Amino acid sequence: MNPAYSFIRILYHFIKRSLKESNLLINKHFFRVTKKELINKLHDLGIKKGSLIYAHSSLSSFGYIKEGPNLIVDSLIRLIGNEGTIVMPAFTHRTGVFDAETTKCWTGAISETLRMRKNSVRSIHPTHSVVSLGPLARVITKNHEKSKAPFDENSPFAKMIRRNSYILMLGTENNSMIHYVQNKIRFPNLFLDGNYKIKCRINDKIKTITTRIHHPAGSIKYVCRDRICSDVEFLTGMYKNLGFEKRGYMKTVKIGKATCHLINTIDFIKEATKYLENNIKKYKDEYQSLIKNG
Repeated sequence: MNPAYSFIRILYHFIKRSLKESNLLINKHFFRVTKKELINKLHDLGIKKGSLIYAHSSLSSFGYIKEGPNLIVDSLIRLIGNEGTIVMPAFTHRTGVFDAETTKCWTGAISETLRMRKNSVRSIHPTHSVVSLGPLARVITKNHEKSKAPFDENSPFAKMIRRNSYILMLGTENNSMIHYVQNKIRFPNLFLDGNYKIKCRINDKIKTITTRIHHPAGSIKYVCRDRICSDVEFLTGMYKNLGFEKRGYMKTVKIGKATCHLINTIDFIKEATKYLENNIKKYKDEYQSLIKNG
């Protein structure tokens, strides 16, 4: 191996490790999140007993939490009580046979922690399953494998919308409920062509389900401010343009380094539907061009 390359490689890993250790030290001293602070801030955000919460999360955004993702899950359970239900995205890449019991999700450590909890229930869908804990868990997750598309009117997302639910964003601006809106108004970039037959393990048997599959780039690509933008940029722009905070649709608090939001789901769907419909009309040609260019 080239000596210069070896030196650069060693130096790179040394710097990377040093930065990681420095960042951990800073977080421990200046952005340590305690159980008391977490519960108080989540309560201030509006989470209360009996709530139905659909939570997106990023553990690393908080700073330092000694107990890790378990503290987040435990705090949410404590606040909503035995009457409340938590739902989290447990999305997966489409590889092999989907097994709700064993297939890990890529939607973060907090979602994966909830998935591993005793009595949690996961819906059966090879790309957009959810995991839930609470009295409504089985109702919300039931029959997702029969959905013709992951966010259709029979999906867990539609079931949450029909109830008095809230969207919780813990240290992330991602809000996958926008995919329900896309499905509802026939967003032009949403799906790959055709239906897909995918194997899933259902009641200990391998069965084939038929579903539409989201386009890996198209479903998260929008046109806003006369250019292509990401879903996060589109959503944050929508919250600002429509005055979500001022109109009481969304509340925000800071927990450690993490910016956290709580949004009423019905308000989100109502406002996002009109906003996205107008967006598609305004940029009709641009969306057609995106499809043409793959």
